[in-house]
Amino acid sequence: MEKMQKLKLAPDVREEMLNAEFWLREDDYKIIMNEEEIESFNFSTYKRAIKFAKEEVFLDLKKYPEELRKKTIREIMEIEKKAVEIKQKRYYNRQGVQLSDKQKKLIIENSNSYYLENEVEAERKIDFAVLVKRSSIKKYPTNIYLAPDNSSKDLDLNQLTALSVGTPCAVLAESRDQKWLFIQAKLYRGWVNKENAALAKNKEQALAYLENESFLVVTESRVETEPNPFAGDISNLLFQMGDKIPLVNNDEIPDSIPENNSQAQSAEGCYVIWLPTRKKDGTLKLKKALIARSNDLKEGFLAYSRANIIKQAFKLLGERYGWGGLYKRRDCSRFIMDIYRTVGIELPRDSNVAQQKIAAGKSIGIKGGLQARKKCLDRLEAGDALYMKGHVMMYLGKKNDQHYLIHSASGYSKKVEAENRAVTVHGVFVMKAEQFMKDGKGTYLEAFNLARKFSI
Repeated sequence: MEKMQKLKLAPDVREEMLNAEFWLREDDYKIIMNEEEIESFNFSTYKRAIKFAKEEVFLDLKKYPEELRKKTIREIMEIEKKAVEIKQKRYYNRQGVQLSDKQKKLIIENSNSYYLENEVEAERKIDFAVLVKRSSIKKYPTNIYLAPDNSSKDLDLNQLTALSVGTPCAVLAESRDQKWLFIQAKLYRGWVNKENAALAKNKEQALAYLENESFLVVTESRVETEPNPFAGDISNLLFQMGDKIPLVNNDEIPDSIPENNSQAQSAEGCYVIWLPTRKKDGTLKLKKALIARSNDLKEGFLAYSRANIIKQAFKLLGERYGWGGLYKRRDCSRFIMDIYRTVGIELPRDSNVAQQKIAAGKSIGIKGGLQARKKCLDRLEAGDALYMKGHVMMYLGKKNDQHYLIHSASGYSKKVEAENRAVTVHGVFVMKAEQFMKDGKGTYLEAFNLARKFSI
């Protein structure tokens, strides 16, 4: 039977290449690292963060101080630097209208809490919190879209990243309008909507949620908790690939949620999980909730094999590119990070300094002419990461003397009547490394500078 709709493919990509199994060999099913080795690998990344003085992108919150000088908090928040930056740069909203000086002034003022202005040498107690929903982390405490030009609808420079339900964080400051919190999480720091964070009694309580020994790992792109008409704070909460979800102990599973309610849903066909919620006073409370077993979930991490990594990657095929987690989607580095989280490997968030320098593993420098670069790629295996300035991709393999990869990117260019023409993708797709970049100025292969194998 002929296909009803023709597939759109990058040059030299065939339909069978869109299947994970196409790229897998027998050896790819072997375990690369066990749980103990993965734990050691993650600790090596932490030590590298210390070595490069970049702990803010791979932090051990257990060691975060309980108090900080107000002066230190101001420096961490980069209040003065960001004020100068927003004054000098031109930003545009989604409608292409340039941000006014008045709007910029209000953002600057909102970034500076009253209590940080005076007595900067005084100590301030650091609170700890847990995020109760997937949350955008912003550069400035505002929801105003900050595009670099009047035509960008897909690039909000105020959007730093998105953090998952249950993420523990240190709370350093509150915005002047009291609607935002400046937080430091393991992988990022920035402003989060105050309503998305529940204050813990102490650091230990904030960290405890994700330290549950019994947990699920999300192994598909995204899942939701089941709707609960009696408890909106546990309904339709979004989790994404790689997220950990603590399981309720067998002896604590209720007959229904809520209990003693003839219209409430029972746990039949569901996992019973713990969810962090925010009480009216802003403090943390754990509640039981349901998530359907029909979702793609795993009790504990997947085994770390190349086969599992590639299979996870192809579950994201065709999804839209999402800068910093926009649209509940992923950009290039989050694509890599979420896939590896399913096996328990923790990677820094961004593709430049964070992943290229800080992530542990075996590095392969890529340089020289085309043939030398191809020889470097010949040393790679399915699942290895390939880096260039501002971008990261996942290597798939070599077919007919060409090297293929999968990534979340804006697109490429191809020859049309002897000239390169841009092809927009803005999603997750398969292409050859020898493909011209979207601007037509050389191939991806020529732009690579590093490859990394995530193993010890």
